[in-house]
Amino acid sequence: SPTGGLDPVTAHTINVLIAKMRDVRHVTSLVVTHRIQNAYELANFFFSPEKQTLVPITTDGGSSRIAATRFLVLRDGGIYFQGKQEELAQARDPYLRKFLM
Repeated sequence: SPTGGLDPVTAHTINVLIAKMRDVRHVTSLVVTHRIQNAYELANFFFSPEKQTLVPITTDGGSSRIAATRFLVLRDGGIYFQGKQEELAQARDPYLRKFLM
């Protein structure tokens, strides 16, 4: 987990650097984290070279960026959930609900 044990400000800085590599240098990224808020941030924001920070995807009209994002939840060494952010957020499964709290 790239932000495990970090304070929120430093965790955000790491997310900005990951997004910058992804969006400016077009590096494929796979982020493994226990912090769902970091995954949501990377899924819903992109790095703006002009502003030098993260910007919501919707302000760019870049909804296609969201389509490429997939979430995996692992449990007991296997894939427990695989899908889009909306599917994860709407899941009624007790294990997933507990993870999202």
